[in-house]
Amino acid sequence: MRLAIRPTLTLEGAVDGLPFSEATLQRVETGNASLRQAGHLRALLARYGLDEGKAEDAGLIQELLAIQREAANEEWVADFTDAMTPRLMGKFVGIEEGARQIKAFHPLLWWGSLQTEAYARAIFAMQQPVLEAPSESVELGVQLRVRRRMFLTRSEDPVKLHAIIGEPALRHVIGGDEVMQAQFQDVIDLCASGTVTLQVLPSTGVRYRFTGDFSILDLGDELPPQVQVDTALGALAMSGKPRDVGVFTRRFEALTASALPPEETLQFVRQLTREIT
Repeated sequence: MRLAIRPTLTLEGAVDGLPFSEATLQRVETGNASLRQAGHLRALLARYGLDEGKAEDAGLIQELLAIQREAANEEWVADFTDAMTPRLMGKFVGIEEGARQIKAFHPLLWWGSLQTEAYARAIFAMQQPVLEAPSESVELGVQLRVRRRMFLTRSEDPVKLHAIIGEPALRHVIGGDEVMQAQFQDVIDLCASGTVTLQVLPSTGVRYRFTGDFSILDLGDELPPQVQVDTALGALAMSGKPRDVGVFTRRFEALTASALPPEETLQFVRQLTREIT
């Protein structure tokens, strides 16, 4: 499109001042990637000279935005579709990859994108006989967790995560002491990078409680936020309805107020690490 609309515009000029690199735009132009955020695509199209306020451009812009959303939701996640993967996981992970910020709560386990590979493998191996899934399913599940984790650690436009984890998640031994110790240290390192804000919800004291895990995905100004919850049957549900988003936002705010502040949380995790040593 760049060459068709503005043939003299170089890759360097196209991305100048925009929040993605020449390499990213080149992958987009060759069909090997899609821009993660609708706002990024809008900015790029404006750089190309398209104006959403003009009737002749508005239709094309909306069509390209629809293609971008569909591509972000489907492209690489299909490789991980499996019996151990909830039906809507492809849609969720596609949205997760393009989110600006995620607020997540899990009362019993570390949140998926915070899990180390060894921790994730132990969880999937534990579920394998229950779900009567083949060994290949464990590996697919683990690799999807690893891929999701990269959203937080990529050098370009990483997703910001504010996670509240129940104290039982830190106490439940998954995979053995070495796995747990590595999990603790890894989360400490992620928090030090500035990408992750972590709070622990203690088991003691009178505090706001919630029994299920959920996340709220902030997609920026161009798209409404989405709420994700896991159901009792192991399925995944999503909603962008304002009422649902409002309820879970207030729920997260109550959990934030009840949980340990981030600095106290890191002290708590470090103490658990020393206890395992």
